[in-house]
Amino acid sequence: MTTRPVYTPKSTRPYYKREMVEFDWNPGVSPTQKLKNSTALREAYLKKHPNAKILEVSTKSDLPAGQALSPFNLKLNIPALKKAFPVENIYQASKVFTHGGPYYDLLGCTPLQAKRDERLENSGRLAHFSFLDQQFPSWPASLFYNWLYIQALLENNGARAAIPNYTAFCDIEFNPETGINNQARACAAYLGLYQAGLLDKAKDFEEFKSLFLESDITETEEKHAEAKIEKTLSERAVCPARRTIFSVGQWLDHPGIGKGEVYKKTKDAYVINFKVSGPRTISKEYVETHCKKTTPY
Repeated sequence: MTTRPVYTPKSTRPYYKREMVEFDWNPGVSPTQKLKNSTALREAYLKKHPNAKILEVSTKSDLPAGQALSPFNLKLNIPALKKAFPVENIYQASKVFTHGGPYYDLLGCTPLQAKRDERLENSGRLAHFSFLDQQFPSWPASLFYNWLYIQALLENNGARAAIPNYTAFCDIEFNPETGINNQARACAAYLGLYQAGLLDKAKDFEEFKSLFLESDITETEEKHAEAKIEKTLSERAVCPARRTIFSVGQWLDHPGIGKGEVYKKTKDAYVINFKVSGPRTISKEYVETHCKKTTPY
């Protein structure tokens, strides 16, 4: 058994509610297994809320509407470049760290390549975001992502048209123990703002920010979790542990991604199959100074 969040809209701050749902987990990282897990999550939620209409919002969705709302597919126009790019690329490319960034070249690769770029792991603590010649804060951790995603929704009539047809949203790829941002929460927040008649205020970042200044229990809980993850990443970046050597077949715990199994090792890097995000290639130096040995369970 495991738990994953399901998000629903609300017409007051923070414009969404989160419910952790327990369901039977199917091990494996294949698309088939991920679809099974998404189905199991939704079925478990519907047992508690039989009248709900829940949408998986990711490339693993069994519905075109959910696939279109994935940040890998949903695009936002950048006027200066006269081109639209996936939200995932823009988000990753906008990151500015204490030792590098923004990495605007990430706009030119696939969303998956942008998300897995090693520089995002090796450039120190996330300091802020840089987008459209403006600087955006990195805290609250979900604020810039939600704003960016909602801007893309406002530009894409077709993609956002499906959202009011649903009452709940999930993203089977998102694990709140190892990640911060996800599109299911952003969809719920969008619908909450829509129901509250506040979408006009969502266009300007400062007005958008003002909508989320006050907290309720849901927001406080999630910010605490975000702060814990950010603190862990920051501490490990500043004060890395002594090197830990891993062998093929061993399991490790990455500070931002979670548990994974080493299935290939080269002179300069490890190839790790993570439970949550699948295979990723990470530099040897980073793995051996930041990751810890663990077990699959």
